[in-house]
Amino acid sequence: MRRRELLKLGSVAMLASTFPAALQAANPARYFSAASNNNGKHFLCGWGDGRLQFQVPCPSRGHDVLINTRYHSAIFIARRPGNWLIAIDTNTGEKLVQISSEHGRHFYGHAALSHDERLLYASENNYAEGGSGVIGIYDCADSFKRLGEFSSGGIGPHQLVMLPGSQTLVIANGGILTLPDSQRDKLNIDTMQPSLTYIDTESAKILGQWQPPHHQLSLRHLDVSDDGTVAVGAQFEGPSSQTHPLLFSHKGEQRLRPFLAEDSDWRAHRHYIASVACAHGQVLATSPRGNCISLWQQGKLQQRERLHDVAGAAYDGRRQQFITSNGRGQLVGLGTDKLELAGREPQLRWDNHMSIAK
Repeated sequence: MRRRELLKLGSVAMLASTFPAALQAANPARYFSAASNNNGKHFLCGWGDGRLQFQVPCPSRGHDVLINTRYHSAIFIARRPGNWLIAIDTNTGEKLVQISSEHGRHFYGHAALSHDERLLYASENNYAEGGSGVIGIYDCADSFKRLGEFSSGGIGPHQLVMLPGSQTLVIANGGILTLPDSQRDKLNIDTMQPSLTYIDTESAKILGQWQPPHHQLSLRHLDVSDDGTVAVGAQFEGPSSQTHPLLFSHKGEQRLRPFLAEDSDWRAHRHYIASVACAHGQVLATSPRGNCISLWQQGKLQQRERLHDVAGAAYDGRRQQFITSNGRGQLVGLGTDKLELAGREPQLRWDNHMSIAK
């Protein structure tokens, strides 16, 4: 069968032989992701050396995970509207600390570390006061003691990251109002106002905000390149008959710059970008709804591949390629002209995001 036909079936297991065994042995990497099994149980996982190294039970689905090299920990954040944050030892899987969100707040599934890895900034919903977005500040050296919070500059803050060489935090405010009593229902689709927001973490001052070209393009996931260029992905909440760019870049311009592709390529993503990863001038985006991976350079589409239920994405510097994860327990690398199976745990469904220990 041709490679395209294999990918349409969502099975890259048959491609395992294309990944050089010597490369796997010479360049071991440790991958971290939340996951669930077929019995509805949820775990925090570490994978490396071709096997699952540990899976730590957790109360509900996790979302993102950050690697704190200073304290040798992997920090997992609960999926919205979850209220837990758990840090585990990256080497042993030992649970180091578990905290609950502040009263009247819940986590949005993402966080960012200060450059010295001492502070953690978590996106949160202040549902006790109507659902405004806040950024909680936590001390990684003191069992994640909450030090305070500041406004995210919008509703529904999701992924956030520190800009290189500065104290500026860039936040994707999704603009969608949700409240715990309504579970995950979206309450303001007609009036939502998403934004890409820059905030000085020392003063909590908003340095700038930029809106997407359509107010129903919910900005959710982002990454930043070494030169400070932000790539942000959107999830379109408007009419399914409309087609819009779902990826934008920003570096000091007066507007978000849309990535360039044919309408058919955007439609292939099914209005949904799940993860964004930047490395070496390239941007990788995943779409579990579209069952596809797209690779971009200078804002132009370079490659699009089919892969079933793909969501997580990160760059593996040792393998020198992007790695993705999916709902079939597969870890799949994007090679020069093909997908390559890097690992598989068939009893697990990897959750939306992953991180790779450097």
